[in-house]
Amino acid sequence: MFTSLRRLGLASLCLLALSACNLDDAAPESQLAAAGDACTSDTVCASGLCLTGDAVCAATCEDTCQGDDLVCTEGHCLPADYCDEGVGPGCAPTTCEPGCHADATCDLEAAGGPACACNDGFEGDGLSCTIIETNPCLEDNGGCGDPGTVQCDAVDDEESGELVAECTTINPCLEDNGGCGDPEFFACTNTEVGVGECSEIDLCATDNGGCGDPARYECIPLSGQAPLCKFVASCDVEHTAPLLEDTFTSLSDPSTAFDEKPFLVVNPPEKARSYEQVYEYRARDRHESYLSFDIRDLPEGFPVVGARLDMVGFDGMAWGGTRNTFVNLVSNDWRAAELRWENAPETLAERLGYWFLWYGGEAVDRAVSAESAELAQKIQELREEGRVSLKLTAPDYTTLYYSSEHEERDKHPRLTLTVRECNQPVLLPDANATVSGREPGEALGEGDGLVADRDRSEFYVRFDMSQIPVDAEIVGAQLDLVAIDATNFGGDATFTLDYLTTEVWGEASVTYDSRPDAAGEELATFTLDTSTDRDPAQRVTLDTSALFETVVERFEAEQSISLRVTASGDAATFAGRNHPESAWRPRLTVIYE
Repeated sequence: MFTSLRRLGLASLCLLALSACNLDDAAPESQLAAAGDACTSDTVCASGLCLTGDAVCAATCEDTCQGDDLVCTEGHCLPADYCDEGVGPGCAPTTCEPGCHADATCDLEAAGGPACACNDGFEGDGLSCTIIETNPCLEDNGGCGDPGTVQCDAVDDEESGELVAECTTINPCLEDNGGCGDPEFFACTNTEVGVGECSEIDLCATDNGGCGDPARYECIPLSGQAPLCKFVASCDVEHTAPLLEDTFTSLSDPSTAFDEKPFLVVNPPEKARSYEQVYEYRARDRHESYLSFDIRDLPEGFPVVGARLDMVGFDGMAWGGTRNTFVNLVSNDWRAAELRWENAPETLAERLGYWFLWYGGEAVDRAVSAESAELAQKIQELREEGRVSLKLTAPDYTTLYYSSEHEERDKHPRLTLTVRECNQPVLLPDANATVSGREPGEALGEGDGLVADRDRSEFYVRFDMSQIPVDAEIVGAQLDLVAIDATNFGGDATFTLDYLTTEVWGEASVTYDSRPDAAGEELATFTLDTSTDRDPAQRVTLDTSALFETVVERFEAEQSISLRVTASGDAATFAGRNHPESAWRPRLTVIYE
């Protein structure tokens, strides 16, 4: 550090090069240098030309200092390290102004003087610093595992404020079906990263849910279960039995075979007439026609419940007397090419069906048919033979029909057999009873009928299903009721069917007060005619899917079902299980395979 005397000496060296720079602020203004000429304006000095806190002119120095290591500083030639009260080239500031950011440090040795610099891990100009975010997911997928199946996201930690790795399974459906449940019944769909939406699989949409022909079975979806298959066709299916052969025999010509004739003849005894409008033939004395049908292709295990023989007649004669042509059953030990009157097969059953065919002397095609349960029963008994043979006879009328040799196939004889291709037992109630809120403590039983009305009367009907094999698959259910009275109280005559949650109740003891709980799930609704000219016996048939599902459920749980009927406005009385008209009694038809 220099003394004051030396400072004056040094200063004088510099002053030689100055232009009228004053050393005293109080000097006459005329001796001061003008601003911008040789001195720099400083408003703190009275003259406006002096440095702050200094009694020297704020001259702009031209660097004409002589001597080693001298620096022209604000009008003075000073050593480079000179500093006095903050004035001089060697005076370095002792701190950063203004202050640095909280996450910055003041660098006193910075080349341009003290400067703020952001700390490690932060970025900015030192006056404003922000943390340098390090994405943890950039290395090794943040430790989340396979980036193809797990996504790593950098998120702010609530406690530390730092970025941390958050792992998200890209497709959650790949593991445990996304928590949706059994993949056989539920689907998981990956809609976005980390999101799996659950939905039920409509098993019925593919191949009718495995139920088979949709014309015969309706697929009913169940949540989380295999669908139910409801039989929607008739169990009674018609099958056409192929005609194997046909012919006729004649008493008047007992040794002749007529198997190649395009017609069949049925003629009564002792009657004779010539026919020539369609085919020429003279029928004299008794003629009988025979037909044989193939029944080998009928579905096995199911009974024949109906049989109908269809033929087309084209001529005949009414002689008076019994007008019918009868269908009879004969043995199968004959062949058309060998059959004659003299070797006719044995008759096994007579008059199993008949038709009446009237001809007034003019040949014209007329379709006829004979249908009966008796014929069906006899054919059922012959199922094992694979063939059934019929004989047509007439005691008084002559009739002619087209045979299998006729050129028009649609006029050939045809046997249609109805096969009941499912089991459908008709169940009758083992208990039924009415309860009434008007007589809450009374056990009313069946009484004169089962009553449902607006005054809180309702009735129950229980069906025992134990006769159905436990391994049977129920495919249909139908409830039949008959209303024997209906009263209009101004309502809409709507009645509701649901079911009881228990099978434990007695028809002789159940009361309104002790009535069993009902599920409250509507199985069906129906309306009745309450007009004065209504049918005295209104049959109600219910076969809803809800009833079917409940029958299946109760069969599997209890092998029994108790149904309840209630009324919302009007009243009706239904035939009970003891009604004298057996056809009016409640019945539940269950179809199973």
